[in-house]
Amino acid sequence: MLRAILVSAVTLAGVIVGTGTASADDGAIFNYDVTKGTSTIKKLNASLPLGPGKLSANIDATGVFTATMALPPVRGHFTIFGIFPTSATVSFQQAGPIPGKITDGAIEAHAKVNIQLSNVDAIGFIPLLVGNNCKTSVPATIDLVSAPDFNALVGGDLLATFTIPNFSNCNLATPILNGLIPGPDNKITLTLKFIFE
Repeated sequence: MLRAILVSAVTLAGVIVGTGTASADDGAIFNYDVTKGTSTIKKLNASLPLGPGKLSANIDATGVFTATMALPPVRGHFTIFGIFPTSATVSFQQAGPIPGKITDGAIEAHAKVNIQLSNVDAIGFIPLLVGNNCKTSVPATIDLVSAPDFNALVGGDLLATFTIPNFSNCNLATPILNGLIPGPDNKITLTLKFIFE
């Protein structure tokens, strides 16, 4: 029964999003606007605004999909030790396709993301010379799940709690950044809106 529903949904979605009649083998392309988002960095007690961006998923009739996502760099503002204002440009860069599955309407997706820092200013105005390749030494693993009211043909929120790995290639700022940012229990929320094309 569930497979029949998914086949029908994929076929319908293929027509809606302009891919033609989609077979169970071919799947269908679902495109979304990432209308907004937030990432909370626990150790800094700070939040980053995310988006707007794009997400595209190729979903087959069994609910298995592969997705790509693009988010623009954002400017983050933090307070170190509760005193010193600091800012940085933060980029979340997809490190390979995002696999996932829809099960009974609920989404699970497993993203690998490089987090890159640039234009870091400490104490409000002192630049930290982090170079052009200051990023996590390995990609962060972000296991996204859908909020209860998510609908693949409408949209909704994707949520995750994730660990930020250590940073590397940040010149003399590397140990400073690794003392301030990496660690578990960081959170991310992405709000998706289905695109009718």
